[in-house]
Amino acid sequence: MLQHSADIHYTLNVSSLAGHTLDISLQINMPSKDGHELTLPAWIPGSYMIRDFAKNIVEISVQDAQGQPLSIHKLDKQTWKLPANSGPITVNYCVYAFDLSVRSAYVFDDFAFFNGTSTFLAIKEHREAPVLVTLIKPELAQCQHWRVATTLPLAKATQHHDFGDYCADNYNDLIDHPILMGNYDIVPFDVVTPIASTSLQQNAEHTCHFELILAGGHRSDTQRMAADLRKLCAHHFALFGDTPPVERYLFITMLTGKDFGGLEHMSSTALLYSRDDLPSTAQADHMPDGYRTFLSLCSHEFLHTWHVKRTKPAALQASTLSHEAYTPQLWIYEGFTSYYDDLSLTRSQVTNNESYLEVLGQTLTRLERNAGRFKQTVTASSFDAWTKFYQQDASAINNIVSYYVKGAVIALCLDLHIRAASQHTKSLDDVMRYLWQRHGKMDIGTPDDIIQHIVLNEMGLPLAAFLQDALNTTKELTVTELLHDFGVTLHKRPRIDASDVGGKPAPRVQKTQFGAAFKAADTGVLVTQVSENTPAYNAGLQVSDQLISLDDWQVSAANLLTIYNQYAPKTNVTVTVLRHQRLKHLSLTVDNALLDTIYLTVSDAQKLKNWLPESN
Repeated sequence: MLQHSADIHYTLNVSSLAGHTLDISLQINMPSKDGHELTLPAWIPGSYMIRDFAKNIVEISVQDAQGQPLSIHKLDKQTWKLPANSGPITVNYCVYAFDLSVRSAYVFDDFAFFNGTSTFLAIKEHREAPVLVTLIKPELAQCQHWRVATTLPLAKATQHHDFGDYCADNYNDLIDHPILMGNYDIVPFDVVTPIASTSLQQNAEHTCHFELILAGGHRSDTQRMAADLRKLCAHHFALFGDTPPVERYLFITMLTGKDFGGLEHMSSTALLYSRDDLPSTAQADHMPDGYRTFLSLCSHEFLHTWHVKRTKPAALQASTLSHEAYTPQLWIYEGFTSYYDDLSLTRSQVTNNESYLEVLGQTLTRLERNAGRFKQTVTASSFDAWTKFYQQDASAINNIVSYYVKGAVIALCLDLHIRAASQHTKSLDDVMRYLWQRHGKMDIGTPDDIIQHIVLNEMGLPLAAFLQDALNTTKELTVTELLHDFGVTLHKRPRIDASDVGGKPAPRVQKTQFGAAFKAADTGVLVTQVSENTPAYNAGLQVSDQLISLDDWQVSAANLLTIYNQYAPKTNVTVTVLRHQRLKHLSLTVDNALLDTIYLTVSDAQKLKNWLPESN
């Protein structure tokens, strides 16, 4: 238990549910002849976009130990200068918290959730100093049954995890423990893992205590969820083959009607998910798609406990969160994790191989439909995440590639290449363990060529050409051939309709392609995206056009593709759109549907065993 210091002491209270505000006081007991500088991060680790959290500070003031006001001077968008002081001073400020996401802070009548990056001002010259945090229970009728969920260490060994005092070794530790206050359900489970024995300790075990926190109301089968998560977490412990770096872990889950998100932390994750996609007891005999996605999300964020939170690029390791930290390595950290998140479900027997191949087919479909893969490399995508991936516009589908999706497919290819080149004695698992043992566990940031070093030098495998093409060019990956060598056949077909995500064969498909995404409008549809080299693009259709008719037949979101698919390829169609209050008539030539949808089948079950485990 940390013996906390009260030299830096934060007190936090939910001051208004209707106003969505947090009141924070920061007491500083360290005199400064030059005056302290206070700052709030511009971004949160794991989400590579400048978010300027300081913009949500709506009031700020300073007073001395006698309660007399002191001056405070704002230096830039996120930094304040305090006057010189010889004794304790207190900074009082109010944060507007109404961003329903895993990245910021959100206060409403069911719960309050916040990250430290949104709420705790840092003292620039004392970022390494220990801190004390007091969480005050709101004096509001709606909050009488509220409690606290966080992995912040308790300030007193006798205290329970509830409102009261918490502590952190330093500022970076403080902001890596999100906090939930409110009404919620707790689903506890433990995972016991054997650890390497020594001459002094035989048959040792490590027990990690987990809590699935469900806030926002639900009707789910919590026993099933605990059983499945236990298997997944045990798989990740076994993957790294070492004493786990956590003893207590929280899946902090905020449930809504339709939202989705996840963000990793040192010993917890914040999740945002649709309550209707969690499993009910009536679904005990099958795996609903929405629940499979939830388990994959949990798998992804928990794997980040090693692979991002501890093993990370050197550029991210050194960041103060005040400005962008550029790295071409995000394909390793998000891409590899995106490969393992689904793969772990079948490895742990939570799902079977058929289910995994369906999900993998959906991943391959997303990459196949992403024309931006011909323009941007996966390393460039990683480097430009700040301005391109996290700030996508309507042209993104044509100009950028996702380091999550392509990174996952590169991880798949690399795993299969390593297995084949090593005569099935090694795999990508060995790369993950090397990263953990030589970097994450040792707190050494990874260089940009770390994967090349491991595969080419440490493993001695002849994969230089593959890595060069996969990472630094836009050449197509040889997925079809690699999967074939492991007993899996890749099939391509046209999509059924706009909702078709791939992964399965189809009894019917579109015969023509349109090339534009759209949503319902009061009259016709509103174009939201146009893909290059498609009939819609070649006809001159633009984002924000209000498409009204095809050959004078009025269209809607429900019937546009039905009408369009009645035309034969090479037919010319007059498309009428409203653009900037002017009516325009465009000539569109119908074309054959693209084979842009992928599904996988097993052609050789014996070869498949060299990659995937036998399913139950």
